[in-house]
Amino acid sequence: MRVGAVALVAIVASVALELLNGRTISALGTWLGAFPAQALFNALFGVLLAFGVLALTGRAVVSLLIASGVLALLGAVHSTKVAALGKPLFPWDVVLQYREAFALVPQMRGAGWLLVAAVLVAFGLVAAVRWERTALSWKLRAGLLGLVALSCWAIFPRVNQALSRVGGTNIFWEQASNYRVNGLLLGLALNANSAIVRAPAGYDSKTVKAALGKPVVVVTPPSGDHPTVIVVMSESFFDPTRLPLVKFVDDPLPNLHRLQQEHLSGTLFPPVFGGGTANTEFEVLTGHSMRFLPAGSVPYQQYLRRRHPSLASLYAAQGYETVAVHTYHRWFWEREQVYGFLGFQRFVGLEDMPSAVLDGPWPSDALLTSQLIEQFEARKGPLFMFGVSMEAHGPYLPGRYAEETVRFESELDEPAQRQLAAYVQSANHADRELGALVDYFSNVKTPVFIVFFGDHLPSLPLVLAQTGVIGNLDSPDLKQRDFLHQVPLLIWTNTPTAPKALGSLSSSFLGPVLLELTGTPGSRYTDFLSGVHRALPVMVPGLVSDAEGVLSDEPPDALQPLEQAWWTLEYDQLFGEQYVDREEG
Repeated sequence: MRVGAVALVAIVASVALELLNGRTISALGTWLGAFPAQALFNALFGVLLAFGVLALTGRAVVSLLIASGVLALLGAVHSTKVAALGKPLFPWDVVLQYREAFALVPQMRGAGWLLVAAVLVAFGLVAAVRWERTALSWKLRAGLLGLVALSCWAIFPRVNQALSRVGGTNIFWEQASNYRVNGLLLGLALNANSAIVRAPAGYDSKTVKAALGKPVVVVTPPSGDHPTVIVVMSESFFDPTRLPLVKFVDDPLPNLHRLQQEHLSGTLFPPVFGGGTANTEFEVLTGHSMRFLPAGSVPYQQYLRRRHPSLASLYAAQGYETVAVHTYHRWFWEREQVYGFLGFQRFVGLEDMPSAVLDGPWPSDALLTSQLIEQFEARKGPLFMFGVSMEAHGPYLPGRYAEETVRFESELDEPAQRQLAAYVQSANHADRELGALVDYFSNVKTPVFIVFFGDHLPSLPLVLAQTGVIGNLDSPDLKQRDFLHQVPLLIWTNTPTAPKALGSLSSSFLGPVLLELTGTPGSRYTDFLSGVHRALPVMVPGLVSDAEGVLSDEPPDALQPLEQAWWTLEYDQLFGEQYVDREEG
């Protein structure tokens, strides 16, 4: 009887979980009628979870409370992530990003968290006053555990095929729709299955060689001194003057706007929105594209487990010191390990900055400026630095800064205005430090290049909705995706150069552009990327732009072989036999 009761309550809980998947009660009824097979899958996963806990505890009430608490927590985190970032909860979020998750905690409020709190309180009360006197027999518990293990073995590796047999589809190319149609638990199961990266068709040394094509010399090394190269990836930096219905009385980014008129500038397209700094960093440093990898995956945490060519290793091959600087903890996004794989000789993290100061809730951008200058002054030879800031990290809560100096007028309501004001002040501080860097290096006699860009747009759901930029974060159209992926790119140098518009480019192509500008030899792979850049300057998940600026979901038919060649080379370096490295010789 207790086993049946656990199963029944687990089914109800798994269905009720959909209320935290963005459904109203009426929409829940519509979903159950339209997609009964998907609802049954979700119910099955809820029952397996409850049975697994029951097998371990032997007590029905406690098992149901624990299982319901887990489901409520998953639903609350999922709803919070969708509201803040427009992205669903992915299985690797739970496994790999537990240390980074605290950044979203201040935004986690509302009905979902009230439900979690209620379940936890109920658990404490019931566990205290109604602990079941007798547990299930060990034989029955062993049978339940065996049933759960056998079901998981039979279902999870084949969940895509099982769903197809009942007429369902894994909508992996549009994850918001995937979770709406298939439900939260089934969506998680489908993505866990999809996380296994399979080799491109026909992958071998010959297909890699064919994908590379004929050698092309893109860079001719200069005869003079190696220039100092400083890449600054500014946390959540974008140009808020792009927002409609907002008029700035004070220019929030005076230095950027002035320097854009005097030097090289363009629009960078990172692969992420609202979060996922490490994935933009991954594209810039390796030249790979997140477009080919499972939605929501984090290569720094999942795939980079061996030495891998990057901008750092290419500059190191030319005799450069290669230094990474980040004004946050070394463990964040597992940079401490990954930077070594990418060829950085030294990593300066927050632990190495005893005089660290906060500006708002995070370490200041001024701290990054001082660290970059300090590393430059301590150099022993040509220097390549990659700096990552932290100050503008969300959430953008009222009162973040004691003084807000950037004035604007808007039609936003008060909560949205306060959200925007908090963000704009942090962006203004980033702009101030850009000016400070340029002022310092303007007085340096040797050649210097400073590359400055944002890692992604900030998470400003109230502002984006009320300015009409986007109606629904989980289902933006092409034009809206175009807006959400644009951040400013500036390349400043103290050497004589004419102002030039770099146009639009994915963050994957920034490396080849920088190598060419600084006269630094690249590799067969970066030369290949230079060719892709000319044909398809923007290639991010869910958005492509050709050389004429035409937006689409996929490349035109004539350019799809080029996209396939890119994936073959990326797979080879990340997961395969690294035949590309052998072709370098």
